[in-house]
Amino acid sequence: MAVPASVLRLGVSPFAATREGALRVASHAVEGGLDTLWLGDGLLVNPDFPGWSGAFEPFTELAWLAGCFPSARWGVTAAVLPLRDVAWLAKQAATLDCLTDGGFVLAVAPGFWAKELAWRGVAFAERGAVFADGLAALRAALAGRAHEGPYVSIPPEGRLAPEPFTPGGPPIWLAGSEATMRRALAEGLAFQASRVSPTTLRPWAQRWRDGGGGRLGIRIRVAPGDAAPAGHELAWEALTGPPSYLVDQLIAFSELGVSDVSIVPGQDDDTSLRTVDVLAEHVVPALRAGGIPTG
Repeated sequence: MAVPASVLRLGVSPFAATREGALRVASHAVEGGLDTLWLGDGLLVNPDFPGWSGAFEPFTELAWLAGCFPSARWGVTAAVLPLRDVAWLAKQAATLDCLTDGGFVLAVAPGFWAKELAWRGVAFAERGAVFADGLAALRAALAGRAHEGPYVSIPPEGRLAPEPFTPGGPPIWLAGSEATMRRALAEGLAFQASRVSPTTLRPWAQRWRDGGGGRLGIRIRVAPGDAAPAGHELAWEALTGPPSYLVDQLIAFSELGVSDVSIVPGQDDDTSLRTVDVLAEHVVPALRAGGIPTG
């Protein structure tokens, strides 16, 4: 199933070990044509995401990055709805939407770290129901409507401030597994898959298009290397290989209908910067030369 190539927006998470490293990664990315700065969402201390490589509260850090790099687009991928107070999440999202003149994207997910859900008193088996109610409440709050559900209430008295810059609120994407993709289809929202190669994504993308889905994104780890990875390595959220291999994989995503790629380039200063520089100096120009414009 090939879809005619359109603009392929490429963005990165400016993960690093230091503040200066995060700024350097973000600067090289934006200047190199990687136009979106993405941050994930986590609650508890996690050795996989220390300090400047994912531990910070994403809305706060994105507000700082938006002031540093006003030409970029900014996104959270993905806010874990069952862990968050939905009213405050709506307020944070509306604030970033206003601060960026509509340049903010909010992806939300049910979550997959059982420890964090338990810490917040959410049973892992109930996260789907909590997520569904939270999503309905979030959309209502951003649109200025009331909501009364089994887990979340948005009272009819008063409207959350500020009102979003974007009517109805910033774009909401759903991120996660195939079950979340089905919900995105039902809700008419964009979907961001994660940790899958183009080969694994292919049947999902077919079902997405067959169901009338719109924007399709992917979040994936990328690292330049001397050889393309064997298949089992792709399960570890990585595309690893020389620039030509990375170009081929991104083209394959584009042919499946993916229009937005969120890249985790590394989790320390040197690795992240090296990945971003390879993407900017080799991958982005090759994509453009191949007829795939990047955002």
